[in-house]
Amino acid sequence: MIIATGLTKLYGEFVAVDHVNFEINEGEIFGILGPNGAGKTTIIRMLAAIFPPTEGTAKVANCDVIEDDMAVRSQVGILSENPSLYERLTARANLKFFARLYDVPADQIDNRIDFLGEIFDLKSRLDDRVGTYSKGMKQKLAIAKALIHDPPVLFLDEPTSALSPEAAKAIRDLLVDLAKDRSRTICICTHNLHDAARLCDRVAVIRHGRILTVGTPGEISRAYSGPPTVRVKLGAIDTALIEALAKVDGVISVDKDSITNNLMIKVDNHDKITPKIVRKIVEKNGEILEIEPIHASLEEAYLKLIEEDTMNGITVEENISLVTERT
Repeated sequence: MIIATGLTKLYGEFVAVDHVNFEINEGEIFGILGPNGAGKTTIIRMLAAIFPPTEGTAKVANCDVIEDDMAVRSQVGILSENPSLYERLTARANLKFFARLYDVPADQIDNRIDFLGEIFDLKSRLDDRVGTYSKGMKQKLAIAKALIHDPPVLFLDEPTSALSPEAAKAIRDLLVDLAKDRSRTICICTHNLHDAARLCDRVAVIRHGRILTVGTPGEISRAYSGPPTVRVKLGAIDTALIEALAKVDGVISVDKDSITNNLMIKVDNHDKITPKIVRKIVEKNGEILEIEPIHASLEEAYLKLIEEDTMNGITVEENISLVTERT
């Protein structure tokens, strides 16, 4: 649905976006992660044909962002970080206004507004002024505004920013429904790594306008957060048991956490090695109180990626390939 090729944006001598390449599939939720000033919003604005790239190009819904910019704009819906809503008008009046801007046929506008009010749980408040809405309701309305012309592609900048946990969950559920059940392609810029890990099929991590890596949250976490770990809480721990566990095939290391008195066992693979660990503990008459896999987090991987572009001389992309082949 989206193909970016050598996409570059210069402001004088400043390189805001530096020859980025990626593809986004239909019905995919794709995240763009990076620190402030990394180029996230600039990428979105080029993809939405708000302004042209300095070099390279992109296609959105089979339309070229340079040659077919008007066609691109008709195919996309945009949620900016500070959505433009007219608070003195009702939600219905806001949606009608933007529907007319997008040339939605007049005989379809009311039906679309009622439909969006239903799926965003705003139907009973459509005739209230937007100024009376909560932050979460305004965010829902802003997404509804982006969908008023029924675009196949959505660009969302910080869709859950400053929302309560309940409102943020409602927005996440709506986005998953839009992508999976309604086949919308969604590109999200966010600093919320927990949202990215839960929502996105794949993410791109960028810094200084360059893409450091693209992959699923799981691939990036595994590739850049070290080997997986199994946490084991035992009734008693002795040196002989630790030595026996260290010899289990697939165990990389066994460490005793001095604070919790748990064993932290690094392994090649959670699913294959955890049963072996359990059997060895039982064989040595150990008492297992708790056992759980500790999954690498996207947040940890992201922070390491921002600090450096390579790990032990291997590029991040090569490291992901190695992890994928091993698992």
